[in-house]
Amino acid sequence: MTHTLARASTTDRLALTLSATAAAAFALVQAFAVAPFVSGDEQAHLDYAYQVWHGRLPVFEEGLALRPEHAWIPEVQWTAQHPPLYYLLLAPLVGPLADAGHPVVALYAGRLLGAVLAALLVVVARWAAAGLTGPRSPLPTVAAFVVACSAVVAQVSGTVFNDLLAALLVTVLLGLVARLVRAGVAWPLVAATATVAGACALTRTSAMITAAVCLLAAGVAGLLHRQVARTAALTLATVVAVVGTAGWFYARNVRLTGNITGGHPEWAAENQGREVRTLPEVLADPETWDRLPNLFWWGPAVPRAWAVDVLVGLPLAVALLGAVVAVVGRRLRGRAPGAASRGRVPGGGRERALRVLLVLLPVAAAGVALGVQLTYATTGGGLYPRYLLPVVLPVALGVAAGLAWAPRRWPVAVLAWAGVVLVDVVQWLRAGEPSAPGAALDRPLETATGYPALTGAAWAAAVAAVVLTAAAACAVVLAVRAARTAGPAGPDGAVTPGRAPARALARSARPAAWPARAARRRALP
Repeated sequence: MTHTLARASTTDRLALTLSATAAAAFALVQAFAVAPFVSGDEQAHLDYAYQVWHGRLPVFEEGLALRPEHAWIPEVQWTAQHPPLYYLLLAPLVGPLADAGHPVVALYAGRLLGAVLAALLVVVARWAAAGLTGPRSPLPTVAAFVVACSAVVAQVSGTVFNDLLAALLVTVLLGLVARLVRAGVAWPLVAATATVAGACALTRTSAMITAAVCLLAAGVAGLLHRQVARTAALTLATVVAVVGTAGWFYARNVRLTGNITGGHPEWAAENQGREVRTLPEVLADPETWDRLPNLFWWGPAVPRAWAVDVLVGLPLAVALLGAVVAVVGRRLRGRAPGAASRGRVPGGGRERALRVLLVLLPVAAAGVALGVQLTYATTGGGLYPRYLLPVVLPVALGVAAGLAWAPRRWPVAVLAWAGVVLVDVVQWLRAGEPSAPGAALDRPLETATGYPALTGAAWAAAVAAVVLTAAAACAVVLAVRAARTAGPAGPDGAVTPGRAPARALARSARPAAWPARAARRRALP
């Protein structure tokens, strides 16, 4: 990771630093603007860490052990089905403070840990995106900025939830597998991939499923690179890591609840008004597509559907249209007179397959994550945007590609997109009713809030977030402009001045073996 970031230009590193700091500032806005203990979800996650500090795992029917005064306490421990990795990290912060009689301070300590994870997620997103698009592509810088501006990243990182750690680990895994597709199965990649896969399984079930898609791509890449023995070693190491680190916990879920996920759909249907639906009903429900892809909406001042369409839907549509145009153009150029006269190059089919695999990797991960959440909704599960955070990088890459598609107008697009995000967060604060994700659903209206929000600190963090985001947007524009002027490097690291952005991105996505093919092609008569 440090090698990839060291190769970035000074402007790239400045944009990344500002983006990561802005993400932490947005997390602090959420952490300070929302009063403590207004969400049953957050209280349950905090209690999980507290119980881990005392050497035990929570049980659904036994309820919460940490019961602060004036807090709304759920009658059951509904986060008990989650694996314990996040809570192992949180326990040393929460446990001593809660035992000392400072549960509010313990809660804020957990929220501050989320701010650190938010900044780290932005850095990791930049690194992983460079593996998917090429280290000299301008897209990773834009994608990292998009991740930093995500309202859901801020809301989850400013709340004691385990979703952000899952997003961080899956993003790391995407970066590792992308490099494996490019360079083949190296032993350090085997060790790192197996370790991160085990960590994903020990964080969230949905993260483990998404990780399985990445590992399938890694296996296919190993076979395409004709490294059968190393691919087998990668598969074995991953299975051992996942089973060894998390197998015991999923066996515990089966023992306690009868299912591997540890869910209690019957209790949710009876006590939370949730209902079982068929998959076609979930797909046909407009609320599904209004809520799930909504990674950039703060609300309630800005209409949610409008935010989804402008901040997510429109850039993704532009990116998809651009990809179709690029593919059709390449096909037409391939049919031009003399196009076939260059002849076939040995290994060309394998290299094309690797290129396709590199493109399909984030698309497949996002598709499977979406499918998991749609299936979860059929059992009565809630539809929350934070459930798609493990694939925030593929979404951010799609948005970034849409923003940067028009060669002459992309700086305006990036700045306008950032402006909409900033207006949204300011309106959210001005509305005076900020809440934790899911708080309105969980907390009974008649329950009084016993602790005030730190409104002054929230506004100070908001001012810092606005300034940092504006500066980051300007730095992103400068970084991408510099990359376009100098020309992104090809797979051999050479910089070609004035190369068109779309063509440069396509060239930079090629695995390490492709320069040799290009050299052979140039040598043909």
